[in-house]
Amino acid sequence: MSGISWNARGLENQLAFRELKRLVAEKSPTLPFICETKMMGFKCEWWKHVLGFDGFFVVDSKGRSGGLMLLWRTPFNVSILSYSSGHIDCSIQHEDKRWRFTGFYGHPESSRQHFSWDLLWRLGSLSELGNLPWLVGGDFNEICFDREKSGGNPRPFFQTRAFRDVLEDFSLQDLHGEGEFFTLVNRRSSDALILARLDRFVASFEWRLLYPASLVQSLEFYHSDHRSILLELRGPQQQPIRKHNVFRFEPHWITEFDCKDVIERGWCKSDSSLSLPNCLLSCKAALRVWAGACFNNLPRQIKRKRHHLNLLKSDYLWKHSEADIRELEREVEKLAHKEELYWRQRSRVSWLAHGDRNSKFFHARAFSRRAKNHIRGLVSSHGDWCTE
Repeated sequence: MSGISWNARGLENQLAFRELKRLVAEKSPTLPFICETKMMGFKCEWWKHVLGFDGFFVVDSKGRSGGLMLLWRTPFNVSILSYSSGHIDCSIQHEDKRWRFTGFYGHPESSRQHFSWDLLWRLGSLSELGNLPWLVGGDFNEICFDREKSGGNPRPFFQTRAFRDVLEDFSLQDLHGEGEFFTLVNRRSSDALILARLDRFVASFEWRLLYPASLVQSLEFYHSDHRSILLELRGPQQQPIRKHNVFRFEPHWITEFDCKDVIERGWCKSDSSLSLPNCLLSCKAALRVWAGACFNNLPRQIKRKRHHLNLLKSDYLWKHSEADIRELEREVEKLAHKEELYWRQRSRVSWLAHGDRNSKFFHARAFSRRAKNHIRGLVSSHGDWCTE
């Protein structure tokens, strides 16, 4: 189980929506919270089904600014408590645990941020909910300490202090974890470059007792100038069953210029007196070799290029890499389109044209229930979290 917070900077853009689909497919979040959707709620309703969630709640944008969206899936049972242009507050029932989550979006204008802190303080002061473990996540549009910002003018002391006062009043502690420290880059030249840590998850002491081994990870930049933030709710991990790699003809191969030549060479290579199944086996072998050389693990290629793109967007390389960044973003987009065709063949019933009708419900909707074969650490018999 996990949650994601992301300032998408507008989801009507196809690239932004594709990034959201990638996040959902790769991280399988149970509770994503999206800021700055810049969309009306009626346009977001079909996303619940497209992204595979059981429920959703949307706060409409005001013109071309703002907009919030909260999605969830089982095993979470979510009840919306209150909402505004700056927050969505809900209670969550999970097995025998009941706790509270607030998706928060701080006002982007410094002169009006005191309204955001008043709102957060009032939410924390609700007596009927005061005994629930509390988790708050989102884009706060504010830093806690001077070290959380690099470049630009320093924040006035009273502004950073007001944010910290609210956190201290309700014992909300910043959940640290892995990944880059700064979550925002303004994509300017070196003289005007600003890096800041605006996106975070904070939790009360009672919530941290419920999930003591939870981990927050800041993910890579793509499309938005904000990193998405992943919160993993630690629980028992199961190892996936390893399966044999089955050969399938991929739809995106057709878009390659030399695909036809590979098929012809593979077919003609076999003896004409052989049966059709043997000719197909020969053709399959040629395609497997060709695809292995040209498309060796598309997700790994995309991940490697995204990592390179992330390095180019860092402060020490940004001033030299404007053209390189645009070119690399086009390459990532092209690979992402091929990967999308790859998963269309394996996932949704509505994508029947790209699928195999004889598969067992599209191989259990492809990858959706496959566990992730990764162990970050172990809990000892004394309850200590060990990573070495």
